[in-house]
Order: sequence, then structure tokens, then C-alpha cells
Amino acid sequence: MSQVTLYGDCVSGATILSNRFIDIYMGNANDAQIKIYLYLLRCIGGNLPVSVSIIADFFNYTEKDVLRALKYWEKQRLLKLSFSDTKQLTEIQLLPIQAIASTDQSALSAVTIEPSTEERMDAKVFRLPEKPNYSKEKLLDFKSKPDIEQFLFVAEQYMKKTLNSNEVASFLYMYDALGFDADLLEYLVEYCANNKKKSIRYIESVANAWAAAGIRYVEEAKEYTPDVPDEIYEVFKAFGIRTNRIPLETELSYVRKWKSAGFSAELMIEACTRTVMATHNPSFAYADKILSNWELQHVHSLSDVERLDADHRMAAAKEPKQEEGTAVKKQTGSTNRFQDFKQRTYDYSALEQEAFQ
Repeated sequence: MSQVTLYGDCVSGATILSNRFIDIYMGNANDAQIKIYLYLLRCIGGNLPVSVSIIADFFNYTEKDVLRALKYWEKQRLLKLSFSDTKQLTEIQLLPIQAIASTDQSALSAVTIEPSTEERMDAKVFRLPEKPNYSKEKLLDFKSKPDIEQFLFVAEQYMKKTLNSNEVASFLYMYDALGFDADLLEYLVEYCANNKKKSIRYIESVANAWAAAGIRYVEEAKEYTPDVPDEIYEVFKAFGIRTNRIPLETELSYVRKWKSAGFSAELMIEACTRTVMATHNPSFAYADKILSNWELQHVHSLSDVERLDADHRMAAAKEPKQEEGTAVKKQTGSTNRFQDFKQRTYDYSALEQEAFQ
């Protein structure tokens, strides 16, 4: 890219960083955003040439990373960017932080009022913004943004469909109300598609969960999102659990355990099916006992399970059957409190003779 005009207030021979930047903005920015902002201050102070490619080479970033950081600071109203008709960056203006703080309290509040970690995890504190009914003009303006135009193209590839107006409105809600930038939206769709969930309803539910957790950047989303095995949704189906909800960590831990033990999806499904038949409820713990027993029996396929079932039936058939009288006698004996006494025998003929003498 061509060289960019950079201007703003500076002090020659020094890089001055406002305390207000440290107190208000730095804590919410990622490493790349902070580095690039500081580099711009350095370039102003040293009258150094600036371009997207120069910044990318200096930090070993991609040009897309640089533009993403610059647009972040523009959104925070610390920069003002100008583009040519061909959408090439031509000018960067660093805006004075003090002026923004004194004249635009609403913008400052949007940056400084952040929920704590405890509050983010508390559903009573976090409130999702209401989803508005966007006008056609608002949707067209959203779709015309260069970064959003690229995102919508990528989203259609992941979702394998042309997006309708309702789906575009959902993405606008995530962008406008939840504060997701184009890169986070792209990672969101990629994450859901990789988990075989491509409906806008599911994507929006994940976005709401991320927003409730205070996630605003891709790096935070990657740290937050668990490794979801593909088999989890097959297990959900076998258990009769809705597959459009986010799996719990305890549920994921069981499936990861089964997968690491070498069990295939069909064996997991079989164990879950037997669990429901035995307990009439979806129980990961019960299914885990079945699979643990199969692991001890060196079960590797459904044919191995059928072999175990056949061995069990054969062993049951070979067990000696007790006669009915014997069984009754055993049961009676077990409840007889006088079973240790020696039973007496009588000569009833002698007793009758004695009685009539």
C-alpha cells in the first residue's frame, strides 16, 4: 500500500503517552492494537514515513491485522481514517484524548463502564440489548461497509446459503448492539460451522453468550470457547437432548474422555441408547460406566459388543436351575428363627397305644 499521511499533536524527540490513554483505553485493547497506536505516536514524533505495509513489516503482522487495529482505534474515537475512492487508506489523524474526554462523555462512558469478571458471569447483572427492527436503509448501509461486505461473503461460504434479510439483521445486531467487529463475527460463524451448527438462531445464541462473558475480540473468544468434539451432538441425539444448545463443560469432559479412550461415535451412541433403556433418562455418568466396562473388556466395535452380549446369554443359560421346592425351602429356611434346633421324630402308633391304655 502507498504511504499514508499521518498528523497530530506531538513533542519532538519524545513519545508522549497520555495518562488518560493508560487509565481508560489501554486495558480494553489487545497487544496489537496498543503496539500500533504507540508506533503511530513514535512516527509523529520522529516524522517517520507511515503506511499499512510499513507497520505490518515492523511488527510482522498482516496488513489486515494493521487495518483491523486502526479501525478499532477509530471506533474508540482516538483516530480518524480517510480512504480513497479505491478504498485505500490515505490519511490517519490522531485525535486529542483530552478533547474527547471533555466534549464527548457518552463515548467515554462506553469505554470505561465495563462489568467485572464476576458481573460478566452473573446473569442478573448482564442484560442483553434489545434487538431492534432495522430499516432497509440501515441494512444496506451495514452491507456496504468494506469489512462487513467481506465478512458476509465468508459467512455465506460457511453457512452454504445466501443470507436473507433476517440473517443480515441478526449480524447487524451483533455488530451494532453487541459490539462485535467483522473479525469476531467471522470467527463466530467459523466456530459454529466447525461444530456443525449453521442456523442463525444458534449463531446468535453463541454471540449472546460471548457478549455476556464480556468477549469483544477474537483472542478472547478463542480462550473462552471450549474444544467441542464432533461426537457431542451425536451423543445429544442418542440421549434425546436438544442439539441447538451449547454443551456443558461436564458433558464435554465425558465425551473427550470417551474419545481419548478410542471409542467411536457408534459405540458412544450405543452406550447412550442402553443408558436410556435402563434408566429412562439421559445420564452421562451411567453411560460412562458402560463404556468403562467395555474398555476393560477390550471392546473396539459393535461386533465386540454383540460378542459380549452372546457370551452373557450363554453363561446365563448354563446356570443350574433350582427346583421349585428347593427354592421355597431355601427361602423358608432363611427366615426360620429356629432353624438351628434339632428336629424331633415321633412314633405315632406307640403314642396312640399309650393314650388308650
